[in-house]
Amino acid sequence: MTKRIFIFTIFSILISCSEKQFLFENYTNYPVKFAKKNFVYPNNEFEIFLPLNWESKIENYEDNDEIILGIDAISKPDKENFINAISIQKMNPSSSKKDLKSEYDYLIEKLKQKDSFEIIASGKTDFLKNEAYFIHSKSNSGNYGELEMITIIIKSGSDNNYFYLNAGASRTKDLNKNMSMMLNCLKTFKQKK
Repeated sequence: MTKRIFIFTIFSILISCSEKQFLFENYTNYPVKFAKKNFVYPNNEFEIFLPLNWESKIENYEDNDEIILGIDAISKPDKENFINAISIQKMNPSSSKKDLKSEYDYLIEKLKQKDSFEIIASGKTDFLKNEAYFIHSKSNSGNYGELEMITIIIKSGSDNNYFYLNAGASRTKDLNKNMSMMLNCLKTFKQKK
């Protein structure tokens, strides 16, 4: 009887641990292997490694005053038709103070105003070599496959603008693997100007 209780207790602990929300740090340390390809932005502004079989597209933001340039890289749909995406955008400052902390604070306040998202964790990070802030959020619909997103904000090295590095994953059984893969890619982001 004691052996059964012990096995049941261990099994219960394993189940409760596996259902726990992964945090930004957990994803960055989650082991994943995948093939990559190097992407250099056409004006040589930045480079990044992206998953090999993903489609990437340079976005046109002529009608958008906030976004200067960017790319989107999207996975092929999985068996359940869910996708994951990486987005890099160079943005004009949103706050009037024009410092990285103010930009981060502005984005946090903007997200708090959205009823459809909840912030899981946020703060300063040493994820990249440059000073950076992250915001880890998710949709609060409760639906299988809803969006989980990690945004990393860094200052542009060439002007007073900011780069937003975004990883958006569908909350499916492969969430940990997919988010880890995308963060591995974001970690290779390098400004060239």
